Order: sequence, then structure tokens, then C-alpha cells
Amino acid sequence: MPIRLAIVDDHRLVREGLKTILATAPDIDIVGEAGSAHDAMSLLGDARPDLLLLDIALPDGDGLAVLSEVRERFPEVRVLMLSMHSEPEYAVAATERGASGLVGKDGSPDVLLDAIRTAAAGGVLPVDRPLSSRERQILSRIAAGMANPEIAQSLGLSEKTVDGHIERIMSKVGIHTRAGLLAHGRRLGL
Repeated sequence: MPIRLAIVDDHRLVREGLKTILATAPDIDIVGEAGSAHDAMSLLGDARPDLLLLDIALPDGDGLAVLSEVRERFPEVRVLMLSMHSEPEYAVAATERGASGLVGKDGSPDVLLDAIRTAAAGGVLPVDRPLSSRERQILSRIAAGMANPEIAQSLGLSEKTVDGHIERIMSKVGIHTRAGLLAHGRRLGL
């Protein structure tokens, strides 16, 4: 059964672009769209989507306030926030209020599709928390295929210290395998 999806964004071109991207996915059915916070509530009542793509900035209201109302009035609807701002603080605020996560509008269609499928399945997207400069150095070496002893030697650290940094990196980025970290580091261009 396809994921019933509704879109709320105040920019018509963004809504049209999202519909074009999502039309390529056979497992997603767009059941409605709205351009304001006010129309979002009517849309949810009429269309009964499984998942709502909700812009964080709407002309007639804060998307986070709309999220709170959606969680209260339509608790069965999963919400995935959209934002021009990809700072971790926005993602943290959204998930604390009950969203399944936040997708930046500058992301790729594949990231959006993965996020929709994750949210519809009941998952929550990991919140990317900023990495320290040392953590970025270690992640770049993981992305280069270096083993922990090599990383430790190249940075003048003990292996135990490197292990501790890797645990913190995994926690921050929500990835819990070395292969996942390697791919993540490469995606970031490290």
C-alpha cells in the first residue's frame, strides 16, 4: 500500500518540484497540498495522509507551532519537516516536538525519498550534530580507509583515544558501523 503524503509549503514552485520528484516513486501517493498553516489543518482533515511534509517557515505561522497542533489533533500522522536551514538546532527542535525529522531543501531527491520512507515506517531521522575539528580529522581518516592504529599514529593519539572519538562520532551522526562512517565521511567530502 503506497504512503499517502501531503505537502504544506508556501512556495508553489517548491510544491510543484516536490510533486515532480515524488511522482517517480511508485510507493508514494500525493493526496493533497496546501500553502499555509491555516490550510494545513483542513488538508489533514480532508486527505487523511500517513505523512505530512511540512515547511518550517510559513507566512501565517511557524511550522513548529503547526507541528504541535498536528501532533495534538492528528497524532496518527507522521510529520517530516522541510527547511531552508539545515542547522542541527532546527532538527533538534522539530524532533523534540514530535517530527520524524527534518530534511533540508538543498538535499538530493534520494535523501528526501529515503527520509519519507523512514518516517512513514515509524523511524526518526538522525540529527547531525556538529563534529569537533578532531572528530572531523578522524572521520576524514576513516573515509580514507585508515585503521584505528594508523589514525592514532597519524594524529599522535593513543588507540583508546581514537576509539573514544569514534564512539562520539557514531553517536552524533546516528551511524553505528565503520562502513557507515566511511560512506558518511565520503558523502561529506572528507
